[in-house]
Amino acid sequence: MRISISLLSKTVLLLLIVVFPFLTLKANVQEKGTLIGKVFTSDHRPAAFVNVVIKNTNKGTTSNEDGEYRINSITPGKHTLMFSFIGLATKSVEIEVAKGEVTAIDDIYLDVDEVQLQEVVLEGRRRYKFDQKNTDFVARMPLENIENPQVYSVITGELLEELQVTDIQSTLQNAPGISNVMQGIGSGGVGVNLYLRGFSVDIATRNGIASAFRTGTDQVNIERIEVIKGPSGTLFGTSVVSSYGGVVNLVTKKPYESFGGAVGYSTGSNDLSRLTVDLNTPLNKDETVLLRVNAAKHSEQSFQGHGRTRNLFFAPSLTYKASDKLTLNLEAEVYDNQSPSVYFNPLRSGIGSMDDLKYDFEHSYGSDYLANNSKSFNVMAEAKYKISDRWTSQTVLTTSNVDNSTHYLFLDFTDDSKANRRIMNIESQFHVTQIQQNFNGAFKVGNMDNKLLVGIDYYDLRTPYRRTQVVYDQIGYDDPVKDINPKKYEGMLADTDAFRVGQRDQHSVSAYVSDVLNVTEKLSVMASLRWDNYKDVESDYSQSYLSPKFGISYQLIKDELSVFGNYMNGFKNVAPDLSSGEVVELKPETATQMEGGVKAELFKGKLSATVSYYDILVKDAIRWVNDGQTWSQMQDVERSSKGFEVEFIANPVKGWNIVAGYANNKSEFSEGNEKVIGNTPHGAPETTINFWTSFKVPQGALKNFGIGFGANHVSDSFVDDNNTVEVPAYSILNGALFYDHPTFRVGVKLNNITDEEYWSNMGTYVQPQKTRNTVVSLSYKF
Repeated sequence: MRISISLLSKTVLLLLIVVFPFLTLKANVQEKGTLIGKVFTSDHRPAAFVNVVIKNTNKGTTSNEDGEYRINSITPGKHTLMFSFIGLATKSVEIEVAKGEVTAIDDIYLDVDEVQLQEVVLEGRRRYKFDQKNTDFVARMPLENIENPQVYSVITGELLEELQVTDIQSTLQNAPGISNVMQGIGSGGVGVNLYLRGFSVDIATRNGIASAFRTGTDQVNIERIEVIKGPSGTLFGTSVVSSYGGVVNLVTKKPYESFGGAVGYSTGSNDLSRLTVDLNTPLNKDETVLLRVNAAKHSEQSFQGHGRTRNLFFAPSLTYKASDKLTLNLEAEVYDNQSPSVYFNPLRSGIGSMDDLKYDFEHSYGSDYLANNSKSFNVMAEAKYKISDRWTSQTVLTTSNVDNSTHYLFLDFTDDSKANRRIMNIESQFHVTQIQQNFNGAFKVGNMDNKLLVGIDYYDLRTPYRRTQVVYDQIGYDDPVKDINPKKYEGMLADTDAFRVGQRDQHSVSAYVSDVLNVTEKLSVMASLRWDNYKDVESDYSQSYLSPKFGISYQLIKDELSVFGNYMNGFKNVAPDLSSGEVVELKPETATQMEGGVKAELFKGKLSATVSYYDILVKDAIRWVNDGQTWSQMQDVERSSKGFEVEFIANPVKGWNIVAGYANNKSEFSEGNEKVIGNTPHGAPETTINFWTSFKVPQGALKNFGIGFGANHVSDSFVDDNNTVEVPAYSILNGALFYDHPTFRVGVKLNNITDEEYWSNMGTYVQPQKTRNTVVSLSYKF
């Protein structure tokens, strides 16, 4: 009862904290009015993507595909409403907005027909649900996807809503090339680990800035997810990129200039109960102070019986527009997580495939008592200053603090049906601080447009930890499995000395520059360089490294079709190995990538595609080797990773959206230790496929009703570098039905329709994934 009462009190407190400030502002919001209307071309067709602005204010919007527009939170009184798009004359009408009411404006007809409208080059291309690749984070400067020589994918907020997923792990499987997504092991944290282009990747980046590599978060605060492909050390540094497959950047939700939000609830299989809140409001009449709060309470039983996930999440975000030149942003995330962690180690079982294991897939062999307990507090403060029309400054300070008390359960199989239940207790803290200063400029070099980024970065990581482990007992497939007795376990833990106590204390100082020069209107070249100095305080060891990046893009058809190539570099500062009791200094790992391909934005934005081939080589690669008692680092191989990827996003007809991806990767140890040469590194599948399509009825009696269908396929991979145990391939089918009204949404999702039993593989350890399950969701938007 103690836990239930605690959770109930936390839930009530969370709702009070979130809702009360907005209730006090309600009266002020109701004093303002709302404007709605439609805009058409002269031949009576809806005019999409027309700019609609209230003169002498910062209020405005863009018409949708039906020509509809809506502007909220308008000061009552008379105004001038302006309609415009690039290349055509502006039309103005006088309007009067009533206090606390919705004012409907007469239909507006612009003096242009549909053919002329399509000939105009709009400032913003058509905005489709799954194709929104405009970002400043990938290149750390404003750069269109068609002219960016690097490959990246974006999981949009609209796709997140359609997928009806309740965790980030499920979301990430909708980007090409991503596989083996699971809750990662590391120093007691609860972060997410995945594989991309043959390499393990930790999610440790928010808004382009580092956070603790094992910090959890809730996707209620995620606006979009950017998957940046390939070694990205030049712009992101070794502090974030622990792999050469890429970077996963979580972009959080930001405040906007009107009152609005959403409240949602999801329920379903495994006693799922999830409440989410997203509320936004201006805090003053001038709308220069903006507040947005996202919160969630999540509870779900493990599909394997034992173990329950309980999360509380609260994320306020404040924006202050101090002047026309200066904008200040302050964000925070508070996350309280309790979740089970059961991992399977088959390496000493004698089996050749996980299919050979005699195991009840829907039984965890764990306990409700054993869990990860993690509390995190992340803060980001940002100042953006417009120095001139050509130069801007961005100053960012982030801190991430995590307190972990974790009980990992490892099932170490000794044959195909028996396993030792080994429990590891880790008490740890993560403390990360990053300070970053960027200057962006846009100017002419002769007659050529030029974009320049100059930045400096300081990163500091401290992780004190204490690790203790015991072998609780041995279980068998044919034997009755007893629950873990907390008193017995605590007694064993008290009688056992910690096998490792220490603290990682690392920091790095970096400086970087990146330049994009438009040699012609269609040809652009990129050159970037980073200097990084890394220091490991515990071993008094330091390394410095230079990381270059080059790229070229040529638009065969302006703004529609381009060919590109890049040379990218990644690196990993490696602390000395202390496993033998002596300090063994190791070289920095270095990775280089050559990549080329084609990008397309065709048929007025209805089709977006990227096709690329890459070749990555890692020199002085580190392998973790276990001698039966301890883990040590070996620097005795080179790794190669070659492959091609295809991403396809389409909106063939109104209401029908498709996102699909195919990735083929060949990873191997190419030189070095003869024991592993030619082997595939652990966790790296050869083929991944992702697919999701949906259709929402645009008009008629079934308007707003929709259906969605998706599939994922991952080929087999190996648990270890010696390729002794295989994790079988799997294919997953998902389906959804929904009704999506502008003010509310109801959806039903069936995941893993065929009830596939499959595993995620992080190397050495694997984890069973959810069998068939259902999610029912309801949200109200305002």
